[in-house]
Amino acid sequence: MMKQWGSILAGLILVGVGAGLIIVADRQGWLSGSSSEQVVQACPHGLTPGECPFCDETLIETMGFCAGHGVPEAFCTKCNPAVIAGFKATGDWCAGHNIPESQCTICNPGLLATQGVGEKTPLSPPLVEVVRGPEAPRSQRPPVVVCQTSTLRIRFVSPETARNAGLEYVKVERRDVTQTISCTAEIAYDGNRYAQLASRAAGTVSDVKKDLGEPVKAGEILAVVDSAEPGTAKAEYLQARALLVLWEKTHEREQHLFESKVGTEREVLEAETKLVESRIALSKAAQRLRNLGFSDARIKEFAERNDTSSRLPLIAPFSGVVVERGAVVGEVVDTKTSLLAVADTSRMWAMLDVYESDVPNVRVGQPVVLEVETIRGERRGGVITWVSSHVDRRTRTLKVRAEIENPDGFLRSGMYGKAVISIREQESALIVPKDAIQWEGCCNVVFARRSDMLFEPRKVRLGYETDRFFVVEEGVEENDEIVTTGSFLLKTELLKGSIGAGCCEVDFGKEAS
Repeated sequence: MMKQWGSILAGLILVGVGAGLIIVADRQGWLSGSSSEQVVQACPHGLTPGECPFCDETLIETMGFCAGHGVPEAFCTKCNPAVIAGFKATGDWCAGHNIPESQCTICNPGLLATQGVGEKTPLSPPLVEVVRGPEAPRSQRPPVVVCQTSTLRIRFVSPETARNAGLEYVKVERRDVTQTISCTAEIAYDGNRYAQLASRAAGTVSDVKKDLGEPVKAGEILAVVDSAEPGTAKAEYLQARALLVLWEKTHEREQHLFESKVGTEREVLEAETKLVESRIALSKAAQRLRNLGFSDARIKEFAERNDTSSRLPLIAPFSGVVVERGAVVGEVVDTKTSLLAVADTSRMWAMLDVYESDVPNVRVGQPVVLEVETIRGERRGGVITWVSSHVDRRTRTLKVRAEIENPDGFLRSGMYGKAVISIREQESALIVPKDAIQWEGCCNVVFARRSDMLFEPRKVRLGYETDRFFVVEEGVEENDEIVTTGSFLLKTELLKGSIGAGCCEVDFGKEAS
């Protein structure tokens, strides 16, 4: 009897355990084929889910550029042979040369022109221009030939939805465009027309003839210094001049006596030697006076009047205006003391600070437009006359000098402003506003309006930029209507697949009806 009850108890235990296993299996999905874990769908391109650049275009940017083979790392068939299946699945494969059709320059020689490479470029050429590598700014990168963005279409649910999105449009147009560089500027006197004047000899200021702001002419006396040195120099000059006259007459007399066989050759030679010495002494005395600031005309005047005064004038070297004054009557000065400064303000210098990245585009002779910060709208034109060979280590800028005409004296030394350098001009260029350009991961795109509901992304190759526009080298045509305000919203649709609760959808490979 006891054995019978034991068998019954063991059977009940087995039934309970079996029922528990059935419940667990059902909850885990072992019986129904479902699971609490997310089911990973297979990649249609034959790649591992999450690693397919055809399905997830963000991999193109995150994986970077394969410098060894000149293509995006995500699409490099040599570094990652697994993507070959993806190219074949999309019909982009050149079996003859064992390379994607979109990368084969043998079957598609036109790729060479768009990629900026030469005739000797091997298979798998770079997809960017030689001067526009992966480290270049996004605006300078050309479209990636394997990018599928241009095959997509963005369709809103209804015209009302598109209008509510706040999209704004503009037509692509042709215009003469000037590429410019903006930089800061500081106004300074023209170094070739600015002079700080000091006395040529130590002495005392006896007279100041010109004050601040007064115009002066070249050769005009600005101030006078009393000094013993000019008096001594004048006396030496007059003495040397008198000795020269004496030895000229003596040499002439001795030469005549020698020819009459009365004098000797020795006496002629002695007189000739003294004549040469007196000429040297006169030249030396005249040069000393020139060093003190006296012109040849003034020296001749001194000689005619036997002037030995100690007055030393400060002479204006050119016409201009007095911009600095340190001279005070009665002040004892030396040769290091600046008494007056004169500048010709009809032309000024603008010292520009050009960023290091813009240095290759700056040349002597390029036009410059200067706008002073204190007075908006007041612009002056000029030209670059000098480009420094030294980049400032602290600011990473290069000094560039432009000459600016200033006939009315509006520009003042020390003013700050903004300078715009014109580095290139292009006639009849296609332009688009900057806010129409979007970077979608591997290419710059604009969104062309096909209808009130349908929009087409266009891969574009951008040229140089102005303050508000980009020049477009390829990707759009004149009169194409593109999105400006709201283009970022459409870019979001490309990357995420929706803009909220079903307001629009992305169609692959569909054309506008």
